[in-house]
Amino acid sequence: MITRRNLLKALGGGILVLALSPESIPAAMAQRGGGQAISQQISAWIHISETGAITVFTGKVEVGQNARTSIAQAAAEELRVAPSAITVVMGDTDLTPFDMGTFGSLTTPRMLPQIRKAAAAAREALLDIAAEKSGKSRNALEARDGKVFGSTQPMTYAELAKGQSLDKTISADIALTPPEKWTVMGKSIAKVDAAEFVTGKHLY
Repeated sequence: MITRRNLLKALGGGILVLALSPESIPAAMAQRGGGQAISQQISAWIHISETGAITVFTGKVEVGQNARTSIAQAAAEELRVAPSAITVVMGDTDLTPFDMGTFGSLTTPRMLPQIRKAAAAAREALLDIAAEKSGKSRNALEARDGKVFGSTQPMTYAELAKGQSLDKTISADIALTPPEKWTVMGKSIAKVDAAEFVTGKHLY
């Protein structure tokens, strides 16, 4: 059996860099988390209140790498709203779903796709609700700017969320917005809570 001590003895001094293939990361995360699975329920990641407030939840924490901003952009892109409409709750274990915490620079490669999928699934659920309420064809409806258009009267996310639950499973093949159609992601925007970081008010 190769122990860490024996490996370091064999390699000598210096820095050892190991790489995991992208395919192996989910399994490694589950193993480190005692086999606990990453939730695939929309409601674990996204909440839209009856006032239209949109909250995104993640166990990741902001330590100055701008993760709060990129996560807000990811959710905004798929929900068809401005990043300023998104409130990101990070690292609050009473509220956020299990996602192994912050390590290994995995927030961007692992968390952004998860948030995008959850937001896209939430958008599609809102479109389903709008189609049912309006009696219009699902394909005739379009989500943008926090509303669903295509019926006689645009319906806000707040109206659609009222009395509804987004406690649905995120489809494995949920369609994400392709990069060539991005209007929010990939753009330079003001950093969320920038003043707090600059002035030292941010709580780590």
